[in-house]
Amino acid sequence: MLSMADIKARYPFFYTDDIDSGSLNLVDEGAFNAFGMVQWLRSTARDNGVEYIGNEVIDISLDGSKVRSIKLQSGEQITVGTLVNAAGTRAATVSRLAGIDLPIEARRRYTYIFSIDEPLLQDLPLTIDPTGVHLRSYGTKDYLVGCPPIGPDTAVDVNDFRFTEDAWEEKILPVITRQVPQFASARVTNSWIGHYEFNTFDHNAIVGPHSEVSNLLFCVGFSGHGSQQAPACGRGVAELIIYGRFQTLDLSVLSYKRIVQNRSLTERAVI
Repeated sequence: MLSMADIKARYPFFYTDDIDSGSLNLVDEGAFNAFGMVQWLRSTARDNGVEYIGNEVIDISLDGSKVRSIKLQSGEQITVGTLVNAAGTRAATVSRLAGIDLPIEARRRYTYIFSIDEPLLQDLPLTIDPTGVHLRSYGTKDYLVGCPPIGPDTAVDVNDFRFTEDAWEEKILPVITRQVPQFASARVTNSWIGHYEFNTFDHNAIVGPHSEVSNLLFCVGFSGHGSQQAPACGRGVAELIIYGRFQTLDLSVLSYKRIVQNRSLTERAVI
């Protein structure tokens, strides 16, 4: 924990008059290229014999309490040993094919890359404002900033990646120029819209088997934490398939059962 004076001494570029204290972790922290990580995981999976099929699941056939097969848009029928729903923002759509409801929807998030006339003389740590605006250094001279929508954070179509409002001018710029006055010269160099696969039940992942369909597993609902948690959760799901139990980490607190039992594990800071 850092006092206002500590923050000012360590990061003199911050405006601290409205800051009481902050938290900072300097152990095992950093940023990484999430897309690059996914590409590496896919490449490694292929090297280990995983086959990727470019298609769409349009039907799931059940036989009692088990998934028997899935049907693809191409017409191909695939017999299922174990089916894992890891469909991201489309997870609820896929689950409905088996008559199962999931509390997951797509939520819009904005990301901007910007530069300034005189870059800071040190890295900007990940800084989270109460408005949901969060920013950090991006490369050697640029900065990344993101935020949720300006108004209500509601569901959007999974294929809708439009900029429906000027989040930069109306939400982000006032916050970052107050936090770091040096950002008054900020110029956007890149921007995009992304979607959270938002778990409306408690904002945390759903990992493990369905409570009634024994060979249907979930790895969904990460609500913005996916790149951070997916490798560990993927390993956990693999262990369930191979050994019938978690071995490396006990992820049972994230089970689907908590939804049936109405036991929320609420994440209170979804940025």
